[in-house]
Amino acid sequence: MEPQIAHEAEIHRQHVRLRIPIQVEIDGRRYVTDDWSPGGFGVNADLPGREAGDRFTARLFFPFEDFELVVPVDCRVVYVTEDRARFGCRFLGLSRGQIELFRFIVDAYLSGEIVSAGDLLAVVARGGAEVAVRPLVEEESGGTLRRILGHAALVVAGIAVFGLLALGAYERFFVVETDDALVWAPLVRLEAPVTGEVVEAGPRRPLYAPGDLLLRIDAPDGRTVFLKSPCNCAVIDRPVPPGAFAREGQTVAVLADADRPLVVRAQLPVEDAMDIRVGQRARVFVPGEPEPVLAQVERVDFKPDLALLGAGLPAPPRKAQVYLRPDRPFDFDRLGSLVRVRFD
Repeated sequence: MEPQIAHEAEIHRQHVRLRIPIQVEIDGRRYVTDDWSPGGFGVNADLPGREAGDRFTARLFFPFEDFELVVPVDCRVVYVTEDRARFGCRFLGLSRGQIELFRFIVDAYLSGEIVSAGDLLAVVARGGAEVAVRPLVEEESGGTLRRILGHAALVVAGIAVFGLLALGAYERFFVVETDDALVWAPLVRLEAPVTGEVVEAGPRRPLYAPGDLLLRIDAPDGRTVFLKSPCNCAVIDRPVPPGAFAREGQTVAVLADADRPLVVRAQLPVEDAMDIRVGQRARVFVPGEPEPVLAQVERVDFKPDLALLGAGLPAPPRKAQVYLRPDRPFDFDRLGSLVRVRFD
């Protein structure tokens, strides 16, 4: 049979639509599609109990010479005509294996190629799609061989499904990943040596060299105390704004040393951090970077912030701090960037 091809307006569908005989099973009922594509399908029939926007799981049946291919897919109803004489659905979240399988089938129909069970098994094994190959009514000659091929297809599909499940279980139980991470630098906190008004000692700069004046404290008794930069530092935070009063010992500026390499600080639940070891490898995913940055665990800190514990505030969450040293140094302008960390 030579397939027919129809094109729909681009606003409705981005794929070539094929008028080839496949069936779709929805809610236990089979329908014959009058056109389909790797993006979805249309059926000239009513769809009881479903409206536009509904999501459901369906099964596609592709008939071949002596077997049929069954592919489970997630779908969403795109439209149902007012007279309920026709409906259309779109596929959701197709896996890479399913997309490759659809492309193979479309190419085979367009070229008139004869598809064997072995061809499909090769595509399934390569892409890891969740499918089933079922034999149809066998003819007298070659029936045993076709039955064996059908069983082999089911075994291969089962192995592929088991592999996917095993991979998912490994990802869930053995891989630790967190989005609660950022590019960080060791911080220096400047404290007010006396109680007084905080005043900026000069114009603000991106970096302060060692000995540069940062702030001055004007005490009520007339004394003036100057605070100097202890390093090539960038000001990260000013907890006490200029013009406000600071108590003796209160932090008035938080600095980051620009000469020290940036690290990654990740927060993990204590239960996950217990399995992290110093020297363990990890991958850091940085926004805008095409490839993850490899890193090594440098330190795991299980101590909470004692200042929070003594301030009468609610108990902090049970999280540990994990510090990682990247194999490739970050530029200083990356300081504070949010990243994702995956521990191998």
